[in-house]
Amino acid sequence: MSVKLLFPTPIFERNFLDSNLNPNQGYDESYATQLKNEIDAMRRKDPEGRRISNAYTGWQSNDGIDRNPLFQKCMNRISTFFHEEVCTYFGVSSKIRMGNSWANINDKGAWNMPHLHNGCWFSGVLYISAGGDEGNIQFIDPMPKVVGNMPHGRRSNPSHRVAPSTGNCILFPSGAMHMVEPNFSKSNRYSISFNVDLVDYNNKPMPWDENEFTFKLDEKGDPILS
Repeated sequence: MSVKLLFPTPIFERNFLDSNLNPNQGYDESYATQLKNEIDAMRRKDPEGRRISNAYTGWQSNDGIDRNPLFQKCMNRISTFFHEEVCTYFGVSSKIRMGNSWANINDKGAWNMPHLHNGCWFSGVLYISAGGDEGNIQFIDPMPKVVGNMPHGRRSNPSHRVAPSTGNCILFPSGAMHMVEPNFSKSNRYSISFNVDLVDYNNKPMPWDENEFTFKLDEKGDPILS
């Protein structure tokens, strides 16, 4: 007899304000405040933002904040985290590319509908300003009905919740269904979200559409690695 755990979903967490981390990349509370102020300025310039998974009063910027010079230190820290944890876990050595990135402000009552991120390998969120009660990120079991029908002694939770915390960064497979619970606090929750892909894998170029960040597929639906 054997028991196999199929299709595990690794979730990586690291708080960039942890004093045990290398401080050379310059991420601290003062820098986080600068990012928060910059996101506020972005919202004033574009108060409507865009609507994708955000609902009610939530605001989301357009893509491309990784091209904003102020966010470069932030992106460098994310890149280091990704290489040290994700690439090590999967045993790959590759350059990575930030597919797209955007800022979020969740006002009181704002939430994000269940969704996943197509066309990339990993996704993530970094909390710029959050006290813990502005709405958890919730990862949803892809087989909730099966889980719900399990005998009570073997039943697992149909979702996994992580409370937001300033400086905390979460990396997860892009195909993991997730949502953000409503913000019932009096404070806004500030975060940036991003998608990450490998520049190359097994020393072969990874082809993608520059606009959609998706792989070109053959007639069998497999990625074309040429």
